Amino acid sequence: MGNYLIWLLVAILYYPLFSYLYNIRWDTVDYSHAYFIFPLSLWLIWRKRGEIRNIYQEPASDKMNILGFSLLSVGILMFIFGWHQDYISIQTLSLIPLLFGLTGFLYGTKMAKALSFPILYLMLLVPPPLGILDSITLPMRHGISVLTEKILFFLNYPISREGLLLKIGYNDIFMGAPCSGFRSLITMFSLVLVYVYISKGTLFKKLILTSLIIPMALFGNLIRVITLCLITFYFGEEAGQGFFHNFSGIVIFIITLSGLMGAESFLDRMKIGRVS
Repeated sequence: MGNYLIWLLVAILYYPLFSYLYNIRWDTVDYSHAYFIFPLSLWLIWRKRGEIRNIYQEPASDKMNILGFSLLSVGILMFIFGWHQDYISIQTLSLIPLLFGLTGFLYGTKMAKALSFPILYLMLLVPPPLGILDSITLPMRHGISVLTEKILFFLNYPISREGLLLKIGYNDIFMGAPCSGFRSLITMFSLVLVYVYISKGTLFKKLILTSLIIPMALFGNLIRVITLCLITFYFGEEAGQGFFHNFSGIVIFIITLSGLMGAESFLDRMKIGRVS
């Protein structure tokens, strides 16, 4: 009963933070993928319910351990510091050591190890500071505009570029923040990371697939922007914007997932990382 009370107090402590994140912060920084991170983490824990039950029934030889208490203390201090200094990212990040520490403290290090991925997965909840977000998306927008211009120019399309502004035919396309692909990249990374985690194979195979997520997502975003330019060139700006808002995310998802499934099939045929 005491353990349930402790978890209830943790929920009460973090409720105002999550209320702010869900209602304001994630929309402000275009971080909409974060809405499904916590439910997915809970689902991953639910998938391990048999293992959790077995560990819980084992003799509690390492409960109340020093490492768990230390991580719990670090998490609480991070939360207090983030709250006092109004650093939302630090407040949110404090959830990771707090959950690790509290799980290890109450149920033992074996339980904390079993739940390590669902807990670490919550790091994707952390919204990046606006300054850091701009420093990430601006180079991505510039790079995607340069590559798009070079590829379409090579294909003999009438395209030119002025900074982040692409001119194709009589239409102008500005590479705004959504065109950076950051939101799609982090969304794909979040979803495909779960796919890699639950897929069969060795740790080496999963590391290879994980390393391919970002290149595949960036390639998918390049195809999306090129397609946007072509649709705008042939059918006008209204058609291009309609594609961007309604279907472009699906393009990146299909390319990323198809590429990873192809890579997984190739690794299986080469017998790389397959569980024997």
